[in-house]
Amino acid sequence: MVNLMEIPEELKEVLNVLRSMNAKAYLIGARALLMHGAIARTTKDIDLMITIENLSILRENLTNELRKRGFTVQWRSWGLLVKTKSGIEIDINTPMLLLDKEFESRATKIAENLYLPSLEDLIVTKLMSLERKDYSDIKEVFKLAGKIDFDYLCKRIKEANLEKEFNKIAKRIGVKKC
Repeated sequence: MVNLMEIPEELKEVLNVLRSMNAKAYLIGARALLMHGAIARTTKDIDLMITIENLSILRENLTNELRKRGFTVQWRSWGLLVKTKSGIEIDINTPMLLLDKEFESRATKIAENLYLPSLEDLIVTKLMSLERKDYSDIKEVFKLAGKIDFDYLCKRIKEANLEKEFNKIAKRIGVKKC
């Protein structure tokens, strides 16, 4: 478990609210890839994917609780954009299709209810988004990362129906296709 002092206070507050609603948070995006040592670029926002049973509870209770605590909350198609008083932006993504028991079992605990997904599952989350920066991140992951469990990666890519997207990138960056 990483020392909680390394986590910004405002993120700890958001995590506490999520924990009070029995939600786990998974660090995704560039910060997660940085923690794996898989990319070198920095990012100013913090991307989370959360587990929550009922999205209406998320919309009502989480939004209200965060606003009561002074956060600015905006709904987006993918979830919530939370702006802290100090200017940190936290993207809270609703669960993606690949958030299942296998995803959870391969994640590493960072703090009480904050987890770091496996490198392979992070690649799949990048494929799901596939903005320009995601393509660059995937390319860098294959250059910088240590051992990638390619069998597991391909299994997850197939489960998410992202073979076409991955194979197109794989061809461009010179890695084997799934």
